[in-house]
Amino acid sequence: MRDVLAKYGRIVPLRPDEEATIRNLSTTKRHYAAGTALVIGELDEPDQLFIVDKGCLFASVDLPGGDRAITRLYFPGDIVGTANIPFDRATHNITTSSAADLFIFPRRKLVEAFSTMPRIAAVFYTFAAMENAILTDRLVSVGRTRGLARLAALILEIDARQGLLHTPPGSRFSLGLTQAQIADAIGLTDVQVNRLLRELVEGGTISRHGKAIEILDKPALIEIGQFTDRYADLDLGWFTEDV
Repeated sequence: MRDVLAKYGRIVPLRPDEEATIRNLSTTKRHYAAGTALVIGELDEPDQLFIVDKGCLFASVDLPGGDRAITRLYFPGDIVGTANIPFDRATHNITTSSAADLFIFPRRKLVEAFSTMPRIAAVFYTFAAMENAILTDRLVSVGRTRGLARLAALILEIDARQGLLHTPPGSRFSLGLTQAQIADAIGLTDVQVNRLLRELVEGGTISRHGKAIEILDKPALIEIGQFTDRYADLDLGWFTEDV
């Protein structure tokens, strides 16, 4: 639970009772291999939610002809499956993109936490709104920019997401996705992704170290990707201790 507490604590310092409420969401922790389908859209009842302790996951929708669109990415500290809460059936698939350790809890516990701790609900809303803004940015990128810009924007999105908790500026980090999964997230083919990664390396904006990425020229990458860091753009002036 360390990461979700740290993530929520970025919005407002959590009181001991609020920390205890989050810790008590789940006492069940399980390990999943890479490629495990946790939720299958339109088949599973979306009762279970997950908190990522280790690893990466993604939400996706299956398209006609066997194609797939990856819509959301999840990293340590994220609560997974909340978009399915209002529905009788899951609206999308949730899959582990790497080996993952997850805390599991029923959705009613989240509702109970919101009822007893309104500041937790407010922080949750803040992150949900931010994730919707990030998804909107990616949809605009996929629909209105060229492949290199899409890839640059995704790299910066993942850097911002992981840097929220762990990754200091200038350090190496894993994208957490295969090239085929990156392609599904930005509407390209894995062959195109491979070529574009090489182009970014040759242009001096990133370097690759096995599965890790290092951003060498962030201003240039931001310009290529037309990227806005929604985490850095937060306005928390409305959020007070009295919430």
